[in-house]
Amino acid sequence: MMEVVEIALAPGAENNAFASMLADLVRQNLESKPHKKRDFARLARGRGVTVALVADDADVALTLEFRAGRLVLHDGIKGVPDVAVRGSADAIMTMSNVPLTRPLALPIPTDRPSLEVLVSMARASRTGELKVLGMLGNLGNLSRLTRVMSVNG
Repeated sequence: MMEVVEIALAPGAENNAFASMLADLVRQNLESKPHKKRDFARLARGRGVTVALVADDADVALTLEFRAGRLVLHDGIKGVPDVAVRGSADAIMTMSNVPLTRPLALPIPTDRPSLEVLVSMARASRTGELKVLGMLGNLGNLSRLTRVMSVNG
């Protein structure tokens, strides 16, 4: 029996196109690749994990709140997030194209397009186009988030 995963928009977030798009992306990833539900569950257990995404060029921010077995997307930054990812919308969305190998779901390029995705992310980080705050204390959660958001693996 397939477990139900709840993904919801908080009041006001329905007007945030980025939040709606990410909710759909995560929902589709979990439906098409049920093994990703394990990472989702680990993000949403206990006190959970909050991740802020800020797309400077689109002047939009949202918070992903994984808690109590569910994901709620909020418009803007809610509270003090565990991790904050800031950059251009393109750089942030590149996370959904990170190539992941099986069975460990590591970001290892296996072909030219996957290498280009990783090079693009490294370049964005190096130039400051993509910044991840709170990364050191949350490497495991960032890996899980990447696996949940990635259309690969």
